[in-house]
Amino acid sequence: MALVKPVNSQAITMTKKQAQEVTETVQKTMPTEQRVSDLEDAAIYYYWNGGQLKKNEKKVFKGVTIKSNFDVIEQLFKEAIKIDPQNLNLQMDLASTYRMQNNNAAAAKMWQNVLKKDHTNFDARLKLAAFSSVTGDTATYDDNIAKLQAQNAEKTATFTKAFSQIDEIGKLDIQTKIPNDLPKDSHHYFVVLGYALSPNGKMQPTMKKRLEIALKAAKKYPKSKILVAGGVPENKLTEATVMQKWLVAHGIAKKRVELEDLSTNTVENALFSVRELVDRGATSATLITSATHMRRAFLLYRMAGDIVLASNTSKNDKAPVLTQVAYVDDKKILNNYGTPEKNAITDDVLRLNGVWQLPGLQR
Repeated sequence: MALVKPVNSQAITMTKKQAQEVTETVQKTMPTEQRVSDLEDAAIYYYWNGGQLKKNEKKVFKGVTIKSNFDVIEQLFKEAIKIDPQNLNLQMDLASTYRMQNNNAAAAKMWQNVLKKDHTNFDARLKLAAFSSVTGDTATYDDNIAKLQAQNAEKTATFTKAFSQIDEIGKLDIQTKIPNDLPKDSHHYFVVLGYALSPNGKMQPTMKKRLEIALKAAKKYPKSKILVAGGVPENKLTEATVMQKWLVAHGIAKKRVELEDLSTNTVENALFSVRELVDRGATSATLITSATHMRRAFLLYRMAGDIVLASNTSKNDKAPVLTQVAYVDDKKILNNYGTPEKNAITDDVLRLNGVWQLPGLQR
């Protein structure tokens, strides 16, 4: 895997206006590396500031109508590729942008282009294989897995096992009621996964629904502890902080509610939460999230156990046994495991196992 460069701090501090005007600042007299870096920084800005853009932000590039942040990211990487067409990381970034828009065909074409220039690019071939599996293209999957095995059999075995688990997680029986047979001791944790706060730091309905289940569970199992997970801040408040305050306001002792307030996505939820649970000596944990999120979260938390133990810094040497209960936000999802969900799970499984979404920029 290519070495990962640190994200330029400009990507973190860049304003919306600067991101919009980046093509004007990328002058022909600037060094190639600086021009590409500015475009990458602007792409990361839009990656982190998602959602529909305002009507007065329709055009960032002349002649290109912008409908969402992904349109902007796509155009930024295309501009960067014009400047540095030999930079395969930029092509991988563009492929990932297509993938995030569920345009798997366009993404596959880019991965194939990368492999024409570098047939040993493990991540490009791996992604081509992974999403061929999702779409049922077994011939492409088998061909590329065989080439990956010849290149690195041990590493490939890790991913073929993961792909099998992605298929198997579709059989997960999503629980909609708090189980009656959970451990009744203080080594059991309810892990509540956060949900994006509004810009003013207020919780949205999805988070509240998850917390309502957590509240009932905490009352049913008074010795269990609660770990609230989510670190994306809004108005100086993290998801975890807001969840803790809500639970305490509804009668749960503050000492029972512990925080994981550094994660920015489900992959980090899993990695950071499982490490917290191992460090705290948790023997069992029940995930609480939405039904549409549960298969992805449950699989990532299960996989995170092996990853955390492989780099264990705690005296404890076992990951907690997992169970789950979900808020039903969509009844259809309970008995339907379709391509969009498999796409999202595959994205995150790759990221969890070290294959960055935007190589060199963003896990």
